[in-house]
Amino acid sequence: MNIMVISAISRESSTCYMLAQQLVGMCEKRRVTVDFVTPTNAELPLNDGTVAWDLPEAIAWQKRVAAIHCHFWVSPEYHGSMTGAMKNLFDYLPKEPMRGDAIGLLALAGGAMAALNTLNGMAVVARSLGAWVAPEFCALNSNDVKAGLDEAAVARVDALVETVIDMGRRLYSTAPENNVP
Repeated sequence: MNIMVISAISRESSTCYMLAQQLVGMCEKRRVTVDFVTPTNAELPLNDGTVAWDLPEAIAWQKRVAAIHCHFWVSPEYHGSMTGAMKNLFDYLPKEPMRGDAIGLLALAGGAMAALNTLNGMAVVARSLGAWVAPEFCALNSNDVKAGLDEAAVARVDALVETVIDMGRRLYSTAPENNVP
């Protein structure tokens, strides 16, 4: 089982990056392979509508995503949505690489409720790419991540990880060409 964890922020000291790293650890405990992505390490140029779809970086990104079964997206709330850098990653994808994949969404804001717009926006993008979005969303307070998540928050995030990986195994175990452990 191949999992992709995307942090919308590349800076290691950001709470978004820290939460994404916690997700990596939670996934690895479940004996899956994790590809950790940030806008910087995806190495894609800004998609301003003039970039060719057959750009080598775009093709490499599409192949990288196509090798994945489940995804976790983590973004802070930026003016009611995910970061532009994160959205840029998805603007390089046709539906095929993510069609049928399971996705867990997490968003951070100064107050947990403020992150709901970001979660809803990410869900729209994920569905437009043909993915199955986990019904549980995780809206977290950035300050709580920085201070260290309490047991209840860790349990919520861990439950989301379990749901997405379980659904990924169910989705891919029914496809004969996709033998997924």
